Amino acid sequence: MTFKTLARPAGVALAVFAALALRVPGLDAQAADWAQVSDEAIHTLQDYVRIDTSNPPGNTSKTADFLTAIFTREGIPVERYESAPGKVIIVARLKGSGAHKAILLENHMDVVPADKSRWPHDPFGGELIDGAIWGRGSVDMKGLGVIQLYAFLELKRQHVPLDRDVIFMAVPDEEVGGELGARWMIEHHYAELDPEYVLDEGGMGSRDLFAKGKLVFGISVAEKKMLWLRLRVEGVAGHGSEPHNQNPNDKLVKALARLVSEPMPSGDVAVVKTLEAKAGPLETNKFINAITHSTTSLTTLRGGVGEPPKVNVIPSVAEATLDCRLLPGVTKEAWLADLHRRLGDPSIKIEIIYESDDSVVSSQDTPLYKALVAAIERYHPDAIVSPILIPYGTDSNAYRPKGVKSYGIFPAVLPAEIVFSMHGDAERLPAAELGTGIRIMFDALRDTLRE
Repeated sequence: MTFKTLARPAGVALAVFAALALRVPGLDAQAADWAQVSDEAIHTLQDYVRIDTSNPPGNTSKTADFLTAIFTREGIPVERYESAPGKVIIVARLKGSGAHKAILLENHMDVVPADKSRWPHDPFGGELIDGAIWGRGSVDMKGLGVIQLYAFLELKRQHVPLDRDVIFMAVPDEEVGGELGARWMIEHHYAELDPEYVLDEGGMGSRDLFAKGKLVFGISVAEKKMLWLRLRVEGVAGHGSEPHNQNPNDKLVKALARLVSEPMPSGDVAVVKTLEAKAGPLETNKFINAITHSTTSLTTLRGGVGEPPKVNVIPSVAEATLDCRLLPGVTKEAWLADLHRRLGDPSIKIEIIYESDDSVVSSQDTPLYKALVAAIERYHPDAIVSPILIPYGTDSNAYRPKGVKSYGIFPAVLPAEIVFSMHGDAERLPAAELGTGIRIMFDALRDTLRE
C-alpha cells in the first residue's frame, strides 16, 4: 500500500499516521505501548489476587467493585447482577455493528480455598517472587481474567472497528458448579448475552505437559462429563471391642478396594487423536491420563460416631464421595452400571450429587478458532496448536449444548509444574506471560472482528 506525502504540520502528520495504524494490518499493534500494558496488567493481577474470593463462601462483591472501577476509568459502562447475597456478576460491553452475534469473554472471580499454613508464600499476598505472581487464582482463573480484561480494553483504546459486540463477563460460583454464576445468567439473562462464541479457560501452551520437548498449545473444544457421586453403606453399630461382619466401614473399604484395583477404561476420542497426530507421542502424566481415560477419584471418606469420632464405636453408616469424569460418548447409565459391577456389593446405595451436561465438541472450522491459531503462531512460531479435550469442568459446558462455539485458552506458555499448581499450595503465574498472552488474545479478537 502506498501513501502520498502532503505538506502539513508535523502534529497533524503524526495524528494521520496514528489513525492509519489503527486500520492497517501489521501496523495496529504499534498503537499500544505493550510494555506499559503488560506492566499495568501485572499490577492489576497482584491487586486482584489479594481479594480473597475463596468458595465457600465465594463472595465476589469486592472483586466486582474492583473490576467495575477499572471499566469506569476507561469510560465503559457495567451492568451488575446479584444472583444471591454476595454473588455478584458484572457485564461490560463494547458495542459493534451487529453484523454478527457477540463474542463473550467469560471468567470467574471465585477461587478454591487455600490452607495458608501449607503455602511457602501468602496465598492472598499477590507477591512477585522470582518472576512469578504467587497466589490463589493467579492461574485459575484471575490471571486469564486479566488477560481478557486488557485485550478487551485495548479494543476500545485502539478504536478497533467491531462487527459485533464484545462482552466481558466476570462471574461467581464456577468452582462449585456455576449455579449462581454462568448458569444463573443463562437461565435469567441469556437474551442479553446470546453469543456466537465464548472464550473461557481450559487449554494453554506448554513445553512439557502435552509432548516432551515440543511447544504445544491446546485450545479446549470439549470437556469430560462430570458426575459426582455419594456412596452410602448402612450396617450395625456396636462396641469396637467386638468386631462383626456388618461393620459399614469394612464393607465400604472392601468395595472401594475392588473399585480402584481395576484400571479405568480408555476411549477412542477424536479430539485426543488429533492432538496425538499433531504432537506425536503424548507425555505420561496425570493430565494426559485424564484426557485418555474415564476416571474416578475417591475424594472423601466419612464414618464414625461423635466429633471427634469415638475410636471404640462401630458406626451404623459409612459414606464416600467419588468425583467421576466421563469421556465423550460414555453415558451416565453405562458408567453407573459398570460402577455397581466394580464395587461388587448391591447393598451400597449410590446418589448423584451433581451431574454436568453431556460432552459437546465445538467446531474448529470457525473464524475465531483460526484467528486464535494464527495469533499463537505469530508470537510462538515453533508452536504446535491443536484442539484438545480437558479433564476438568468449566462454564463452557453450559454454553456448548446451546450451540455456542466455546474455546478455552490461557494464551501463555506454562510448565507442567505451574499447570499442576492449580488448586494446589504453590499456585503462581510467570509474570512475563501476561504481556504476550494479552497480545495473542487481542490479535485473535481484532482479526475475528474484522471478518
